[in-house]
Amino acid sequence: MLTFALPTGRSLDSCVDILERAGLPTAKLKDAGRNLVIEETSFRYLLSKPSDVPAMVYYGAADLALAGSDVIEEAGIALTELLDTGRGRCVMAVAGPEEMAEKFGGHVSGLMGLKVATKYTRLAEKTFAEWGVQIKLLKLNGSVELAPALGLADCIFDVVQTGGTLKANGLRVIKETMPVSLRLVAGISSVQLRWGSLFGVVEAIDSAVRAA
Repeated sequence: MLTFALPTGRSLDSCVDILERAGLPTAKLKDAGRNLVIEETSFRYLLSKPSDVPAMVYYGAADLALAGSDVIEEAGIALTELLDTGRGRCVMAVAGPEEMAEKFGGHVSGLMGLKVATKYTRLAEKTFAEWGVQIKLLKLNGSVELAPALGLADCIFDVVQTGGTLKANGLRVIKETMPVSLRLVAGISSVQLRWGSLFGVVEAIDSAVRAA
């Protein structure tokens, strides 16, 4: 049996669509209800909180997974990326009020000690460190756009899709840092030990993504 880890939430519909187009059984998956483990023919699907999906694959609970590249990078664990599905395209970016954009246009020393609100603490720290900037992190799991207005942070580090929520809260994208999309990944051990079983499924998903 081949086990897939899939994220719950807004990405799940895209995941199901990809799998269905690839010819995998999805009837029970579409009607999962509150079930977190769904078995269909020779496939098992594990539905998990997006941030937990990389760990499911890394520790061997799943052979394959569909996960956002933002979540994969934030997890900071070694996985084998098999393909970029192109679904859910957006960007990771620094965003803030207009005055912060002016600061980012100046010398890097002016950014030292910046207060940054984000749920991507590892990735934010790594990104700013690459720019030579030490920051103060405020971890928020939701509504990060409110942080600058409430005086909790100078700017935010988050995934941006349309920018509508930023604009509604008086913020703008200051600097894009990396593209984000839904990726097909596998654990290193699964690729080494089970590639014969995985290959056909990976090829089918790749063909489905290309056709779409």
